[in-house]
Amino acid sequence: MKYFSYVVCLVLALATSGCFEMLEDVYLNNDGTGKYQITIDMSGMLNDPFMGEMMKQGMKEETGREVLEIDSLISFSDMQEGGLPATLTDKDRAILDRTEMRMKMSESEKVGKFVITFPFQSMSELNDFQKTFSKLNEEGGEQGGMSGLMGGGAMANSSSTWDLSGRTLNRVVDAGDAAGMLGEMDEETIGMMKMMMADASFTTTYHLPGKVKKTTIENAEVDGKTVVVSYKFLDILEDQPDTGGSIKFKKN
Repeated sequence: MKYFSYVVCLVLALATSGCFEMLEDVYLNNDGTGKYQITIDMSGMLNDPFMGEMMKQGMKEETGREVLEIDSLISFSDMQEGGLPATLTDKDRAILDRTEMRMKMSESEKVGKFVITFPFQSMSELNDFQKTFSKLNEEGGEQGGMSGLMGGGAMANSSSTWDLSGRTLNRVVDAGDAAGMLGEMDEETIGMMKMMMADASFTTTYHLPGKVKKTTIENAEVDGKTVVVSYKFLDILEDQPDTGGSIKFKKN
């Protein structure tokens, strides 16, 4: 896709503007299979006079279209324009083959979203998936830039380890270098970042196969078979909360 390079650069630029939210969904079935999904929603920026116009004009120039209306499915393994790191193993490439990204940019619907989906057969596969994207994030390239937005625990440099023990889902989050991000900035940069990121948020929703009995995840809200926890990006940067924990649920 010839405009993929432009799209990635634009997403990364807009991600620092605060005009976005990230939604992480974990769907778990009775047999331990499931689906992991990240949605990068930039729809809010389409209502911004400056950013919305910038995106529409840029995309129109790249695609040659008069109206911004794109709805495409993209395979990570087919993204050869930026190149994949040589260190990726056959297992990594197999995981990328199963990872799908849907890009929808609609001027008429005021929608701008990237949805990245990975179907897993076990928690072990979900762990492998996040290790693969950690490699992309660490080693750069266009795919690395996109995977950096995903993260593994609400921040690009964090990582998660998953485990399913009976009817208990466990998630351990390693914050990595995310905690040091603000410490490396001067006061002027921090002030600017706080202003730009004021409205940015990250929400995780766990969809369980049975009614939730209890959870140790801080600030989580339980509603039947779902657990929702939401953070402002600034809170994550400043307070560095532990976003991991366990969820115990009943048999369906």
